[in-house]
Amino acid sequence: MTLTKEFEIADTTFKRTRGLMFRSSISKPLLFIMPSESAELSSIHSLFVFFPFDAVFLNSKGVVVDIRERIKPFTLKITPAKPAKYILEMEAGGAKRRKIRVGDRHLTKVYI
Repeated sequence: MTLTKEFEIADTTFKRTRGLMFRSSISKPLLFIMPSESAELSSIHSLFVFFPFDAVFLNSKGVVVDIRERIKPFTLKITPAKPAKYILEMEAGGAKRRKIRVGDRHLTKVYI
């Protein structure tokens, strides 16, 4: 099984930089694979993102370390409470609908 069927993967500098910017909606969740596990380096923004979205931050073991719901467009900086290796951005309300909670393990292995 590959995650590319379930998620869009942002694993390059260009894809991570662009993220959700200039899109009109989220067709499937966007999984950011950060170069290292860090709170500061896994900070995100919503500049030029024209709709609210949820962000789920996971550590290198795939455990949820923070959830930010309904991030508003043009928010300058969102930093997770703990270091993160992965960030999953999805439609607003998606984390709640999927019953994602801090401490849950959601990724066991990333296949690209």
